[in-house]
Amino acid sequence: MDNEEMTREIAKAAQAFAEPIDFERLISDGLLIKKGRSYYVPDLRALPDNISKRIKVATPTKDGLRVTFHKESKSLKKIAESLKGYLE
Repeated sequence: MDNEEMTREIAKAAQAFAEPIDFERLISDGLLIKKGRSYYVPDLRALPDNISKRIKVATPTKDGLRVTFHKESKSLKKIAESLKGYLE
């Protein structure tokens, strides 16, 4: 992996953590199921890449795979903005 390729990967990861997750859209698309205050994933591989990077904990339960997510980060938003040219 060369430096430019690594910079692109860092830019993608920073962008993923810079944006808030649209939980309502993921639920309506059937990618997440909300039960109470918890979110469950029927198919982990079906999640978009930028969302799957944000998974903090995935715990198997009797109801399925319960997931928690990292919150968006202001500092990573600044990094993503500075590396925006590598995302195209």
